[in-house]
Amino acid sequence: MSIKGVTKRGENTYRFTVSMGFDENGKHIRRTMTYKLPEGTAPTKAEKMIQRAYNDFEDLCKEPPKVEKGITFKELVDIYMREFAPNELKPVTMYNYEGDLRIHLLPVFGERECVGIENKELTTFFTGLDLSPETTRKLKTVMSSVFSYGVKQKYINENPCVNANHKKDPNKKKKVKYLNGEQCKKLMELTAEYSAFNTLIRFLLLTGLRIGEALALTWSQIDFVDEVVNVSDTLAFAYGEKYMSSPKTENSIRTIKLGSYGVSLLKNHKEQQENEQQRVGMSEECRQLVFPSPLGKYGDRGGINKELKKLLSENGMPSLSVHALRHSNASLMINAGVDIKMVSENLGHCGIGVTGDIYSHMFKAYKAKTAKALEDFLL
Repeated sequence: MSIKGVTKRGENTYRFTVSMGFDENGKHIRRTMTYKLPEGTAPTKAEKMIQRAYNDFEDLCKEPPKVEKGITFKELVDIYMREFAPNELKPVTMYNYEGDLRIHLLPVFGERECVGIENKELTTFFTGLDLSPETTRKLKTVMSSVFSYGVKQKYINENPCVNANHKKDPNKKKKVKYLNGEQCKKLMELTAEYSAFNTLIRFLLLTGLRIGEALALTWSQIDFVDEVVNVSDTLAFAYGEKYMSSPKTENSIRTIKLGSYGVSLLKNHKEQQENEQQRVGMSEECRQLVFPSPLGKYGDRGGINKELKKLLSENGMPSLSVHALRHSNASLMINAGVDIKMVSENLGHCGIGVTGDIYSHMFKAYKAKTAKALEDFLL
C-alpha cells in the first residue's frame, strides 16, 4: 500500500502528514495525526478506509478558520500592542515598533480591513517609500509581526507581508566604518590624560564592547583577580527613560579577557571615581556603575558620540560614532591574526557567519597580507 502523506508506524497505526505550505521565513509547515485502523479490518478494505480517513484529515487542515472579516489594521495593531508586544518584545523594541506604526503604517492602512490588504499592494507601498532600503525592510518586519500575530490568533487567514518586497539596493553593500591602526594609535595618544571620557574611549577600543554594554557595567562585573570583564546587561532607552536590559543576543552575555594595561586603566579609573563620588551626589545604583555620567546618572551615549566626533574631526580623522570603535577593535584583532571564532566570541555575535559577513573585506585583506608574507619569507 502506498498513499501520499501516509506512513505506517505500527501493526495497525499510521501517521498522516498534510503540507500547509511555508511561513514567512521559508519554513515548511506541516500538520500530522496518528490514525489507528479498527481491529479486524479486512485487508481488502484497509486501504480504502485509510485513504478516506486521510482525505477527511486533509480537508479539516485546509478548511479556512473562522475569522473576524471586518477587523481593521488599526484594531489588529491595538490588540497586538496590548497582548503581544508587552509580553514578547523588549521595551526599546516595542517603543520603536510603536513609532514606526504611528508614523508610517497606520496613516496609510489604519482604517483598512486586513482582509483587503494584499501583498502586491504592500510591495508597491514599500518600494515606493522615499526612505532607505534598510528603513523599508524594518517597516515590513514590523507590519509582518502584527499580521503574523493576527494569523496565530485567527483574526485573519494569512499574512499579506509574505512574498511582499521592500526597497533594496543590490549594488550597495553596507560599508563598515572604522579607524585604521595608525588612527587608533593616534586616538590612544589623544586620550592619554585621565578623564572618565578618555578612559571610556580607550576601554571601548581595547574590548570592542557595544556602548550600551559599557554604560551598563558595574564594578561587580570587573574581576581584577582573573582580569576579566563579565558582560551581562545593556543600557537601553525607551519612553523617555534609561533602564537596564538584557543584551542584544544570547551570545552577548560573555566574558572578555583584559590585558595588563586594561586592568591598570580600570583600577586608576575606579580610584579617581571614588574620589569624585565624594564630591558629586549619586544614587546608590549609579554609584556602582563603571561609567556613569558626570552628573552621577546613567551615561548619555548621545553626548559621548558628540564628544568623540568633535575630538576626531579636530585632529584630522573621520568624524565617526562611538560604535566605530567596536569595528576598529575587530579590525585590530583580525590584523593581529586572531581567528574568526575568537573575534566572534569577543564581540558577542550570534555566530561566526555574522562576523564573517560584517568583516569579510577585512579577512580578505588579512589573508592577502599573510600570503605575501609567506612568499616573501620563502622566496
